[in-house]
Amino acid sequence: MNQHSAFLELFRWGFANVPGIVLHYSKELDIEIEDIGVLTAIFYTFERTQPLFQIGVQVGQVLQYCPTLSKTKLSRRLANLARAEIIHLDGTANFADRVITLEPLLKKAEKLLLRDHVDLYRQSYPAPAPAEEENKVALLDDYRSKIEQLELQLEEERSKGPVENQNSIPNGNLKKLGDFISKKTGNLMSHKMSVEVRKWLEEMKFTPEFLLCMLELCFERNIYNPGEITRIAKDLKEYSISTLEGLESYFNNYIDVEKSTRSARTNTFDPEIAGFGNYTGIDMSAEARRKVYYKWRYDWGFSHSMIMKAGEIMCQRTRNGGLEYIDSVLHNWMKKEIRQPEQADQEIKNYKARSKNEKPAPAYAKKEKSTVSNTYETFVPPGPKE
Repeated sequence: MNQHSAFLELFRWGFANVPGIVLHYSKELDIEIEDIGVLTAIFYTFERTQPLFQIGVQVGQVLQYCPTLSKTKLSRRLANLARAEIIHLDGTANFADRVITLEPLLKKAEKLLLRDHVDLYRQSYPAPAPAEEENKVALLDDYRSKIEQLELQLEEERSKGPVENQNSIPNGNLKKLGDFISKKTGNLMSHKMSVEVRKWLEEMKFTPEFLLCMLELCFERNIYNPGEITRIAKDLKEYSISTLEGLESYFNNYIDVEKSTRSARTNTFDPEIAGFGNYTGIDMSAEARRKVYYKWRYDWGFSHSMIMKAGEIMCQRTRNGGLEYIDSVLHNWMKKEIRQPEQADQEIKNYKARSKNEKPAPAYAKKEKSTVSNTYETFVPPGPKE
């Protein structure tokens, strides 16, 4: 073989040499094909910039040499790789100046190689001294006895039956649903959605496969609200729907009809909207404003009295308030699960008590006498001027 041939250099220049170990151990490293693509871009940047191993490359350099990568996608993938301890990403405030190092990947790859190749392991870790060997043998014997005791305890628990472990959820089922939701929505599963998923699995006893079909039908109809999906799951549980045909029939004959009826309402006279407009003084004739009202009424599940309560608060606290103020009030109530006017009154009292404790009134304010109630201001619905 010619030692002076530059043939291999022709292949090396300008290409990203992805180590084969990354592809071989991709499942054990828990990386996907898109993660491998981002690692390829990082390797390519290393080849073009040729930094020292300890220095790494900047995110801005990766974006410069790989312009097809979007900043959003690269940020999300780098965060996943850093969380999985494949790369190290420093905490610089500017995203483009953050430095990527591959030391965690190399350490994991070394451990996997030593695990699968005994000769390399023996060369890297020579045989210990006789005294250390005796200590290891004693430690192994201790571990074996503990394992035997744990196996006996496990057999006793199995003999008692699976009643005690009915409330536990296998992590695989939760992860399977979380991955599906993340792929469909483009975002990680929120805490609220995680709570609802556990409710579907624990309380309603749905199988993961059935929930995947239900979520697919919901996402096809742009239903992403966890509370709305839970309402659908309760209906499925109440009507004992457990097959794919029953699911499709329920969505076609109920959900689709409900949505079409809701859209038809926006073009007809609605006394609720008329009463809301007369009370708040907001012109509700525009279709966009009527859709906002129906969002509160049907998508968020608030009663007409609760919407009127939010309108009352808007009129009391602002002079030129509008639907945006009411929307923020109802959104806050929805997060706190406030669904009754009495709960709203209690929330207002608690808020005023907190404000009073945080900001005490000045001394001169105590001398003023007010004829208006301390709880609410007087509000007169707008009407025709004399």
